[in-house]
Amino acid sequence: MRQQALDHRPGRGGYPEEMLAQIPPAIRRRYVMDSRDPGRKLGRIVPELRGRVRFKHLNLMDAAYAVDHDVDVIFCRNVLIYFDKDTQKAVLGRLALHLRPGAFLIVGHSESMTGTGVPGLEQMSSTIFRRMRDPIQ
Repeated sequence: MRQQALDHRPGRGGYPEEMLAQIPPAIRRRYVMDSRDPGRKLGRIVPELRGRVRFKHLNLMDAAYAVDHDVDVIFCRNVLIYFDKDTQKAVLGRLALHLRPGAFLIVGHSESMTGTGVPGLEQMSSTIFRRMRDPIQ
């Protein structure tokens, strides 16, 4: 990912009404603010939640990542398809070390990770993994 993409990350601007329409009403009332300009059909995520999101540039081939070890969710979408199966498994294992127990790792739909068998990760669906509660060995 280029640094430019990180500088113009989501969350700085508004989200169109069409994107927000899928959010259940109770969650939307709690976490989405409507635009101050009634003519603009935009919403923003509340500052308390926006402030908890971090975007990081990582080299997935590094042996370790300079990221906290209590992350709630990691999105690693449309990257692993460029690695062979052994490298995919190694990257998933390293990412799993940064998830708190019960947290999620989400990969892209184009990545075929079924049956990868990464220690410490339970596959919930073809694109969603959950860190098991037991320590990763």
